[in-house]
Formats: sequence, structure tokens, C-alpha cells
Amino acid sequence: MSQKSIDLFIDAIRKGGAERVCVNYANYLVDNGYKVRIVLFRVYEDSYIDLLDDRIDVIYLHCHNASSMIKKIKATNFTFASTVMTFNHQISIALWFYRHFKGGINFKLIARNVNYLSRDLHTPENSIKKLATILLTKIIYRRIDCYIAQCNDMKDDMVNYLSVPESKITVIYNPVSTSIYKKDDVEKDIDVLFVGRISKQKGLEYLVPVIDNIISKNRAKVCIIGKGVLEEQLDKELSNLEKKHNIEILRVRSTDDVNGYYNRSKSTILTSLYEGYPNVLAESLTAGTPVVSFDCQSGPNEIIRDGVNGYLIPCFNTELFVEKLKLILDGEKLPDIRDFNSKYSFNLLEELINRE
Repeated sequence: MSQKSIDLFIDAIRKGGAERVCVNYANYLVDNGYKVRIVLFRVYEDSYIDLLDDRIDVIYLHCHNASSMIKKIKATNFTFASTVMTFNHQISIALWFYRHFKGGINFKLIARNVNYLSRDLHTPENSIKKLATILLTKIIYRRIDCYIAQCNDMKDDMVNYLSVPESKITVIYNPVSTSIYKKDDVEKDIDVLFVGRISKQKGLEYLVPVIDNIISKNRAKVCIIGKGVLEEQLDKELSNLEKKHNIEILRVRSTDDVNGYYNRSKSTILTSLYEGYPNVLAESLTAGTPVVSFDCQSGPNEIIRDGVNGYLIPCFNTELFVEKLKLILDGEKLPDIRDFNSKYSFNLLEELINRE
């Protein structure tokens, strides 16, 4: 019996949620007898490459986008594995076109939907390129062989917004890396932890007032981990809070020990406008740290059981958010902090890959 093979296409393994899932999938599959290759556009210094199993082949195409990826594939006469999984919709569409028009190529194409596309595609930018991407996504994306949605809200969005047949979609909650776990006897010296890309999607206009108010009420020790396009703006606002409250806010750009921060924290917060599936919530719960999040689209309400492993707050009620966060910091014990829903994710992944 020949070894099963799979190619995972992603632009880079920089430190982010989708990239971490790609690494988790690859490590699990190679452990279970698959020949695994990760195909990348380019190299990033600050990445998860070191977390990959040595048996995984990493291929760099040295390109910048999906169209230049296709040129590289043509130029190198790239041979595809029997199954190809993509980690953004542009790569999915490009590979669908290539397979459709090239001829003589036969591989199963699985598109892992990374974000809530009806929100992600409709940003204020209205360039011709953006409008073309929306049109291609609506026409072509639904023709792909099968899909992974990170939660049921995302599945509903794909059906309603893109007319993807429901039968083609498998909901697979993002698996948590084995590098995330609960440590015993760790001092909880951080009150409030935020981990995420510093961008508009993460709801910075709500994050800052939440931090302001919880410091006012509890003199909370706050830690912010992440980088992004709005970090200069956020750093300025955090500096103003430090002066206002005469307190230091711990600011970490990047770390290889996010598990250590989860374990040191009394709570983890999420203030996003929308999500795909917020890995930070599942990771925090795995480390035994309760969470507070807005009930945004999509994912938080499939991870958080309100009052059981954290608190789910109506969007975007910062006053109630701070009230529930204060309960945790004041010592309230939640019934089952580590109760969430991704333990069958790898089984579902294998079932999808092997489905005819």
C-alpha cells in the first residue's frame, strides 16, 4: 500500500492563528504515516518553522502572491500530492484554475476557510483588485472539492454568502498544539492577558477602554502580546494609560513561550469585531486560564460556555465586559475552565482527507 501524501499551501508560517493550525495539522499527519510537504511563498524570520517535525518537507516558491505562485509552479513543473489543502481563499482559487485548465492533473483540493469571508472581503478598500477578488471568490470558490470551516457560524456564512453547498463543508474546530498545557504551581502574576494581531479586526477601540477601566477598578497588571499594522497607535494609547494610572503595562511583540504567559495569567480577553475561530480562547482554556470575550462572529460562542469556562459578553458592551472580568480577578471560581470543544478535530481531519 502506497504512502498517503498531502501538500499544505500557505503564504508563510509567520506567527499567527492559521499558521499555527497549519503546523499542528502537518505534525499530526506526519506522525500518522502521511508524506507531508508545506509549500510556502516566502521566508519569514519570526515564524513557527522550528515547531515543524523534521520529517516534513518545506518548499519555498519565492513568490509574493497567488498569481506569481502559479508562475513558479509552471516553471518548476511542480508535482502535486494526492491531496492539497490551502490556507487562504486566493490560493484555493488559483489552484482550482490551474488544475481546471492545465489538464492531466488530478488532486483533491481542500480549502480551509481562514476567516469570516463576508466580513473579511468587504473592507473599506475598494480597489479594482479587491473587487476582482470578491467576484472571483463568489463565482469560483464554491466550485472547490471540499472545505473546512472552523466553526458553525463560519459554515453558515459560506453557505449564505458564497452559496457553497452545505454537503461540501466539514466543521473542524482548530486543534490546540501540544505545546499548550496547564502547568502546576505557577505564580499568577499577570491579571489580564491579550494575545493577538494588532489590527482593526481585534477591536482595539474596545480593548483600550476595557484595560483603562479594569486598571481603575483593580489596579490590574496587564500584558499585551502581538504585532501588527496598528501597533504604533496602540502603543501610544497604552503609554497614555500608563501615565494616567502610574502603572506599567507589559508589552511583548513576540514570544516562543505563549504557554508560559497563559499559565501566568488570571484571565485572557478577546475584544474582536469578528473572528474565524479564535485560537487564543481555546489555548487559554487548555492552559487552565478563564476567558472573557465579546460574542462576535464567529467562534467565541462555540468555545465559551458562559459562566462555566469564562464569560461571553454582548457586542460591544465594555461595561459588562469589565464587570465580568472583575469577578474573575476578585477570585470567582468557574465550574470547568478547561471545558471546550476541539478534542475530535484531528479525527475529523483524517476522515475528510480520506473521504472519496
